[in-house]
Amino acid sequence: FDMRLYVLVTSFSPLTVWMHRNGFARFTNTRYNSDKSNINDSYMHLTNHSIQKKAKDHNQELKWGVDGLKLFLMSRHGRGATEILFAE
Repeated sequence: FDMRLYVLVTSFSPLTVWMHRNGFARFTNTRYNSDKSNINDSYMHLTNHSIQKKAKDHNQELKWGVDGLKLFLMSRHGRGATEILFAE
C-alpha cells in the first residue's frame, strides 16, 4: 500500500515539522505475492488510481482515510499495537 501524510516543515534547525491530521492510504486490487512470475503485474505493485481502475476486479474502496486505517489495524492487531505504530 501507499500512505500519504501531509506535513509542513517550518524550520530545519531545529527541525520543526507540523503534520496535518488527514492523510490517506491507498491499496491495490491484487494481493501481494513475491513470486517472481508476478514482477510485471502492475495491478499488484502500483497503487495509482489510473492503473487500478482498469483492473477487472476494481474496487472503489481502495482509498482509506488515516482514521479508517487505524480502525482496521485495531481490529486486526489490537489497540496497543496500533497505538505504538501511530505514537507521536
